[in-house]
This record gives sequence, structure tokens and C-alpha cells, in this order.
Amino acid sequence: MPYSLILNEHNFSVETNVSESHLQGTIGEKNYDVNFHPVDDHHIQMIVNGKCINAFVSASEKGKTVVLNGRSYWIQDADQLEQNEMQSSGLQKEVNCVTPPMPAIVISVGVHSGDTVKKGQAVVVVSAMKMETTLVSPFDGLVRGVNVKEGDKVMPGDVLIDIEQTSE
Repeated sequence: MPYSLILNEHNFSVETNVSESHLQGTIGEKNYDVNFHPVDDHHIQMIVNGKCINAFVSASEKGKTVVLNGRSYWIQDADQLEQNEMQSSGLQKEVNCVTPPMPAIVISVGVHSGDTVKKGQAVVVVSAMKMETTLVSPFDGLVRGVNVKEGDKVMPGDVLIDIEQTSE
């Protein structure tokens, strides 16, 4: 899956292939093989190309601070920043679907086509890096399509659930 990341204000194209506890990635011409294990919400143990590294992560609205070997890195998802700018300027269409924020595996689907949902209602649970994330309906609506099932591998931008807004 291709990503456009900003690392300390420099743009990088990153290509990744992620499974439950393993990541293969390419940044520029350099390949990385990473096995990872989350210790807690802010600490990940990794073996990167055979070298053991502890990563400490602190997230904010606009990005993440990652500390590796005592060095701090500010990382932002360039595509997400662009999407946020479009939303704040009103240029983006109204959200009518549920998509995962990262490469993940579907753990459970809590709705069926034709179901009525309330804003904030859980519709799908996904797992990434052994952490589960509950995805919710962005508004009250009617489920028009369920495009995944338990065990499916999904990527950001994949439409998991189509929802038609029924009230404002």
C-alpha cells in the first residue's frame, strides 16, 4: 500500500505490506523488514532488518511523535493532511461511508444492509498491530451496503460500509 508521509517536514513515498505483526516496506530505494509487538498504547518493540528497536509513540490531531533510540521524529500522513484541509474548506463531499484509518484486518461487522444506524454507533471492528479499533457511523442513517466480512484485509480508502444519511 503506498503512502505519502512527511517526516520532520520532508516528504517521503512509502510502500508497505502489513500483516498482523509483520511489515515489509520501502522508503526510496531502501527496503525494511519489520516484526513488531505493541507493549502498550505508546510503546512498540520492533526488529527492523535484524536490529531490535523500541519505539515510543505519542499521537496528536495532526500527526505523531515517534522516539527511536533517543531521537524524536515528527510524522504526518500527507494524504490525511490534504483530506483534513479539504474538509475544513468545505471542498470534500459529505462522508457517506466507513473506511479504515490504516491497513487492518476486519474482526467483526456489526451491521447488515438495510439496518438503521445512529451517529457514533459501532459498525465495524478492525485490528492493526494487535490493537482493535471500532469504526462508527458518522451520522444517523440507513446502511446501503456492507462490503466486508470477518477476516478480510482492508486498507485506508477501502469502503467497508456505505451509509445514507437520514437526518441532520
